[in-house]
Amino acid sequence: MKKILLALAIIGASQIANAQQLHFMSQYLQHNSMYNPAAAGMSERSFVGVTNRSMWSDFPGNPKTTMVYADFILDNFNSGISTYLYKDQTGPTSRTGAQVAYSYQIPTFQEGILSFGLELRGIQYSLDKSKITDALNGSGETDPVLGGSNNKFVFDAGAGVYWNVNNYTVGLAVSQLMSSKLSLADVPNSTLSGKLYRHYNLTGSYKIKTGEDIYVIPNFMYRIVENAPSDFDMGVKVDYLNKLWFVVNKRVHQFVSLQTGVKIKQRYSVCYAYDYYKNPIGGNGAHEIGLQYDIN
Repeated sequence: MKKILLALAIIGASQIANAQQLHFMSQYLQHNSMYNPAAAGMSERSFVGVTNRSMWSDFPGNPKTTMVYADFILDNFNSGISTYLYKDQTGPTSRTGAQVAYSYQIPTFQEGILSFGLELRGIQYSLDKSKITDALNGSGETDPVLGGSNNKFVFDAGAGVYWNVNNYTVGLAVSQLMSSKLSLADVPNSTLSGKLYRHYNLTGSYKIKTGEDIYVIPNFMYRIVENAPSDFDMGVKVDYLNKLWFVVNKRVHQFVSLQTGVKIKQRYSVCYAYDYYKNPIGGNGAHEIGLQYDIN
């Protein structure tokens, strides 16, 4: 019975590592190109930044994500390019990845821009089996069967389309398009196998001028992941000349996010978000802080 439970533990950890969703940032308005490669270079400015997110700090093995990113406008080529380097850690599983996105932009009616994008990802998945302890072992020691760690590096790709016209934006993208195979544990006689599941992202926003220099921006993100529940985020951003902003977001049935940011000397931006969770673990939150530097 003990060995059966150990095998199930390995399978469960492997399936979590294989099938879990890509990491998420609650300040998704600042990371459009992370979810849609066609949004690369669509921010009307070039910038670099770093973001750190920590969830459910009261629990051991709480999820943590750190990423460094950049977004550049290529005016002479009607294009944009963005890059993301990230480390995503959840208990015994972790992902270290690099993402490069390229977009090509076409003018449309009413001074709109229609953009098409492609992305390439390289991801290093790791499973540290030494962190999975045998609950039946009264001494709390790690079972030798779970010793060591497994690693797997895979490539995958994505594509998207993004349209900006008359203060409206709408985007549709798919990530992990190739559904690359991934297995972090060899369990005898197991019929389960892992792979990267496709993510479908639909985003939209509308910029409303409500005063001399104040804009209100309703927005949403709808994300569908194969073999996983879908996510729907919606919110409102109040922006003063892109110098000071406040955001209230909500992920349906999960959390409410309060966010704020300020720009210093027209170059540096500091932003912070706190997510209060109701599900799956109520009473806990996530902290997300970011720094950004405008190149031009």
